[in-house]
Amino acid sequence: MRTATPVSEWLEANWSLDLTLAEWWRRLFDAGFAFPTWPEGLGGSKASNADSRTVTSALAAAGVIGPPAGNGPNMGGPTLIAHATPEQRQRFVAPMGRGQHQWCQLFSEPGAGSDLASLATKAERDGDEFVITGQKVWNSKADVSEWGMLLARTDPDQPKHRGISFIMLDMHQPGVEVRPLVQMNGAAEFCEVFITEARAKRTDVIGELHDGWNVARTTLTNERASAAAGRSRGLVTVAAGSAEGNLERPVGELIERSRKAVADPTKRFELLLNARKMIALAQEFGVADQPCVRDRLMRYHVHSEVYRLNGQRARDGARTAKAVPDGSMMKLDLAMLAHESRDLSLSLIGAEGMLAGDDAREHGRVQRAGLSSFVPSLGGGTNEIQRNIIGERTLGLPREAGSDGDIAFRDLRRS
Repeated sequence: MRTATPVSEWLEANWSLDLTLAEWWRRLFDAGFAFPTWPEGLGGSKASNADSRTVTSALAAAGVIGPPAGNGPNMGGPTLIAHATPEQRQRFVAPMGRGQHQWCQLFSEPGAGSDLASLATKAERDGDEFVITGQKVWNSKADVSEWGMLLARTDPDQPKHRGISFIMLDMHQPGVEVRPLVQMNGAAEFCEVFITEARAKRTDVIGELHDGWNVARTTLTNERASAAAGRSRGLVTVAAGSAEGNLERPVGELIERSRKAVADPTKRFELLLNARKMIALAQEFGVADQPCVRDRLMRYHVHSEVYRLNGQRARDGARTAKAVPDGSMMKLDLAMLAHESRDLSLSLIGAEGMLAGDDAREHGRVQRAGLSSFVPSLGGGTNEIQRNIIGERTLGLPREAGSDGDIAFRDLRRS
């Protein structure tokens, strides 16, 4: 790994609470510390996974703002590094890596969720451009994104897994309408996007034309891995992109705002409660001595530890190239753990689970976590999809039988 000085020395010379967020992220990017495993010039230095963790640990120990996070860094950047041209990487990945742009994922449609290859959004050629029409849904951050990673059908005469292209879509152009979706936990993390004769250039297509399914598989692999990975403790997370309004603010101000948000129970949207919190709940409600409750608490503690240790095994295995749990296995287990957390916590608090907000203890923390527990079993592919992937790719079981693999998309019967 190319580092002129240890990370701690670099931080001493480059970190200041008076820096704007844009300047801090630029320094991280230029030093190759934003995404160390990425190529030089794109926020990385071709570092090994072990060296990358060393950099991240040093940044976390210093309590600084971490590099930009979200769909772009987690799955878009790796996709374009693998499939885009050098010009496209500089055009798209570099601004995203500096936090100037936010990206969203425009894959799922109302009629193409689990069967993503059935997507019907069309991109028709018009000279050097494409005219795009369709609808997408479950698109996180679409309302504050500069670019969308779009899957659209560019050749309906090919079977459904072919004739799809991966296109970077300008989200701020006419013909792109974004509507946030409010979830039952009160958050609005997802949107639906309506596209009406929006345009994209031929140079906005990533990879080969009509070969977007293969490009998207890289995105989906990284999405599953990131969904199970979590965020390094100690790093402060700040939303990227110009629409969030953070880029010109001092990092010291943003850190203070983040601390207040963490301490504010009304802003906490957890997917699950940890085992320590679960035991405290049982004690608080006077049921910790009941044998059946103690058994469930112990099972939850063990499940939590197995998930944590598998995550550690995956991180350690990356250093030695040993077989490790894949992203689908970790994501599936996270979803199952979240559901177990929901069922156990709500059973512990009993009738109080019907309260919400200021009427409930801790401003409804347990209730909100329960309502948020469905997120990991839906986002990034449902549990059923993860089981299919594990069966076919990890265990080598035969694929599910299908009769539409060689039929032109335009000839398929669709409801």
